[in-house]
Order: sequence, then C-alpha cells, then structure tokens
Amino acid sequence: MDLKQLRYFAAVAELGSVSAAARQLYMSQPPLSTQIRQLEEELSCRLFNRDGRRFILTDAGKLLYERTQGLLAMADSIEKELRDFREGACGTLRLGVVSSVCGADLTGWLGEFWKDYPEVRMEISEQNTYQLLEQLRGHRLDLAIIRTPFLSNGLQCRVLRQEQMAAVGQRSAFVRIFGKVPKTLSIQQLKEVPLIIYRRWEPPLTELMREKGLTPQYFCICDDARTVVSLAKTAIGIGIVPDSSARGLGEESCCVRIADPEFRSSIVAAVCMDAYLPSVVQLFLEYLPQPEEFSAN
Repeated sequence: MDLKQLRYFAAVAELGSVSAAARQLYMSQPPLSTQIRQLEEELSCRLFNRDGRRFILTDAGKLLYERTQGLLAMADSIEKELRDFREGACGTLRLGVVSSVCGADLTGWLGEFWKDYPEVRMEISEQNTYQLLEQLRGHRLDLAIIRTPFLSNGLQCRVLRQEQMAAVGQRSAFVRIFGKVPKTLSIQQLKEVPLIIYRRWEPPLTELMREKGLTPQYFCICDDARTVVSLAKTAIGIGIVPDSSARGLGEESCCVRIADPEFRSSIVAAVCMDAYLPSVVQLFLEYLPQPEEFSAN
C-alpha cells in the first residue's frame, strides 16, 4: 500500500465510479481497476461493493477512506512545507477571512505586506468562522482571521481587534421603540425590543440577559451578520451585530453601541498548534496588529 494507491482509492470512493475516477486522474480505467483490486488483496478485505458501474464503500472501505484523508492531507502538507522551504518568502499563503474583515482591514494589511514581499501569492477563502475553523483544522488553510466566540482548542490565537456589539436599524424603528435615537444602549434596554440576531450571538446574549434577570425577545435568528443588517434596515426590528459589521448603513439607518463591556467580539488570527507554520505565515503575522488579551469561548 502506497500513497499513489490511496489517492486512486480516494478518487473512486469520492466519485463512486472507476471510469469517472480514471478521467479525473488522467489515466485509463483498466490499470485503475487493477490498483483497487491489488489494494483489496493486500488488505484482505473488500473495500467496495459493486452495483453495476457504481462502487459503494463497505464498512472497511469507509474506515480506510476516513484514515486516508488524514494521510493524504499530511502528505500534501509535507510537500507544501518542502516547497515553501525551497522558495522562502516566495511561496503561497492560504488565508481564510471572515467577511467583516475583507474590507479596509485586509487590504491594508496585505498592501503593506506586498510592498515588502511582492513575490508571495495568496489563496484567500472568505467564509464564516465555523467553516474557516474546519478548513484550518483540516490543514487546508495556513492562517484564519476569524471572529469570536469559538472553541480555541488546539489553536494558537492572537486578538487583532476587540469590538463592542451594536444595535442597528432604521432611525424610525429606534424612535418608535425608545422615543429617540439613543447615544448608547444598555443590556436592560434590549429586554422588550424585537431583536434580529446572527445565530452565533444568540447564546451569549441570552446568557448575559438571564444573568440580569431579563428575557430577550428574538424576532428573527439567522445565519449571517449581513442578513441581520439587511433585515434591520427594513424597520421590522433591531439588529445586533459587531460594530464593524454595521458600516455603510445609509442615511435612514443608524448604529448604536451597546454599552456593556461583557458583550463584545474580537477579530482573531488563528493557526493550528500541530501544523507546520510556513515562513510566509510567520512573515505575514508581523504585519498584523499586535496581540491583546484573548478569550475565544
């Protein structure tokens, strides 16, 4: 059993077809079938059930496929590490970034970095924190710039910026609820407000309000801070988002900070403790804001 066989096996497992896998691997079908048969003979177990042209993983095949993913990822990582070692500051940085950082923050950091290291190439993935954490822990990213809260087990983290949470919405909605547009809001003032909130912020806000003997009134819970802002601009409720997510609201909308030091969010640069840190990552980290006290959970 070698890495080439495992790559062949993984391709058949993912595509469910030897012919499709052969096309993806740029090889003919007979030698691929031979490799799969030899692998089964070597391991003394059937890896696939054949159903016509379909190849379906057996329980043994599922186990091997699961283990194969780690082995192939490690092999790819080793190849990348050696390539990075040869190229020095001319390699590729695989960077994951949450959408709220993809504006002036990221372009500013990258602009300064590229002035000094113009040969470095970037692969940037823009997704939410949980998706980026999955890719980071799967070693498909070198570095992720994400937002708390999240579980930081196995990660080395640096806080780049801390933000207060804010209430956003139409001015008319604030006037209707509070009689005016307040300069700041307390947690207590949110108790009877129809709230629109990103799902990740519902547990910490609920817990914080319960500690104060309050019950939140959630009008809508959704899966993206941008959706929260869009819905809040319709005046159907008040959105709760990190301060930076409320930029560019327009003249009829406004953003009011929530004046509670316990209710805040942090932008964090994270790398895996058990992963090799390419030189380009170490160089790029020097262009990010200096570390602050960190708590992700």
